Amino acid sequence: MKSLDELTSHCIRCGFCLESCPTFVETGEETESPRGRIYLVRSADEGKIAWEETRPHLDQCLGCRACETACPSGVEYGQILEIARDRLEREHPQRAKAALLDGLSHPGKLKLQLFLGKMLPGTKIPGLLSRMLSGEAPEADKPNPQPMYSWAELDESALPPVKGEVYLLEGCVMRVLFPGVHQATRRLLRRVGYTVRETEAGCCGSLHLHVGYLDKARSYAEKLAAAMPDDLPVIVDSAGCGSTMKEYGSLEPLALSLRSLEPLALSLKGENSGLKAQGSGLSAFSKRVFDITEFLLANGLVEELAKTNLTTKITYHDACHLAHSQGVRSQPRQLLEAIPGLQIVELQEADTCCGSAGIYNLIQPKMARRLLERKWRNIEATGADLVVLGNPGCHAWIAQAAREHKSAVRVVHTAELLESAFSGLPG
Repeated sequence: MKSLDELTSHCIRCGFCLESCPTFVETGEETESPRGRIYLVRSADEGKIAWEETRPHLDQCLGCRACETACPSGVEYGQILEIARDRLEREHPQRAKAALLDGLSHPGKLKLQLFLGKMLPGTKIPGLLSRMLSGEAPEADKPNPQPMYSWAELDESALPPVKGEVYLLEGCVMRVLFPGVHQATRRLLRRVGYTVRETEAGCCGSLHLHVGYLDKARSYAEKLAAAMPDDLPVIVDSAGCGSTMKEYGSLEPLALSLRSLEPLALSLKGENSGLKAQGSGLSAFSKRVFDITEFLLANGLVEELAKTNLTTKITYHDACHLAHSQGVRSQPRQLLEAIPGLQIVELQEADTCCGSAGIYNLIQPKMARRLLERKWRNIEATGADLVVLGNPGCHAWIAQAAREHKSAVRVVHTAELLESAFSGLPG
C-alpha cells in the first residue's frame, strides 16, 4: 500500500494534465487542476495546511481521471484523490453525504425516494441533501426509472449452444433506474452462448470509493465477491462499477482495517488478464471482471452483428470510468461499426466528462451544469438521432439535457443499441 507522500511525489508538475481537466478548462484556476490539487494534498499531508482547506478543491474534482490518460509520469491521481477524500471525511465528516450515498446504494431505499418524489411534484430528488452539501440550488431532476422492453422472446433454436455461465452485476442504481439495460445485456450474452447465473449481489461500493469512504467500499467489495464465488466471468454494464471492481485487489489484505493505517493508502492499479482468476480473494475477483463490450467483442458478437441492419445516425460518448479508468475505448466502437446501415458521427470531446460523475451533479450542481451544457452543444453539433454510452450516471444526466432542450435525440446504453440491431429499436 502506497502513502500519499509516495503517490504525490511522482508529479513533476509538467502541466500535461491541465488541458485534460474539465474543471481547469472551465475555470483556468491552478487549484482546480490535478497538479494544483496534488500540491494541496501534499501540503495537507505534511501538515503545512489544514485538511479542511483542501475541501473546496477536492469537492470540485470530478474524479474523471482524464489526467491519468494525459500524464507522462504515470501519476496515480485516482488513488491520491480517494485517499485524500477519506482523510478529509474522517477529520471533518459530512453526514448529509453519507446519507445520500446510503440512499443511492440500497435499491429499496432508492425506490422509496422515487416513490416519495412522485408524491411531491416539482421537487428535485434528493434536492434537500444536494442543497445541504453544496449550498446551491439542485440541478439534477428526479430520475425516471426505465421500463423493461417489449422485445420478442429469444428463439433458442436460432441461437448458438450454451457454452458457459457468467455473473452479471445487477447493482443498485442500475438495477432500479435502468433494468432495460440489464435486459439487453442478458440477451446479448445469450447471443454469444452464455447464460447468467443469478445471485443476490447488490452494490459494488463504487460510489463510496470514488468519494473516499474506503472502509465502506471494502465492505461492499467483500459482500459482492462472496456472492459470486465461482470462477466465472463477472460482466458489468456500468462503467463506474466496472472501474471499481477491476481495482478490488487494492483492498487486500482483508484482515486489515483501512482506517487503522496512517497514512491511509490504497494501490488501485490492476490489469484484467483473462477469464481465469489469479491470486486470491479480491485480487482474484478483480481479474474476472469485464465490461460488457469487452466480453462481447472477445466472444464473437461482431460476426453476429454483421448479419443485422440498423439504419440510424448515432454518436458515442466515452464514459470517464470506461475510457480513462479501464482503457475501454475501441471495443464499443468496434461493435457499433459492425452493424450494417449504422452511421456513426464522432463526438467532439467524446471522452470529456459530462458532469454527472457519480454524485457530482448533486454536490457540485453549478459546475456539473456547465459541463453538461458543453457536452450537449457537442452532441447537437453531430446531428445524431441517438447518443450511445456505457454508464448510468451519464445516461440520466445527458437524457435530462435532451428533455430540457426539447430535443428528439435519444440516449441509449451501448447494450441497448446492440440488441436493437437484432430486435429493433424499442419505442
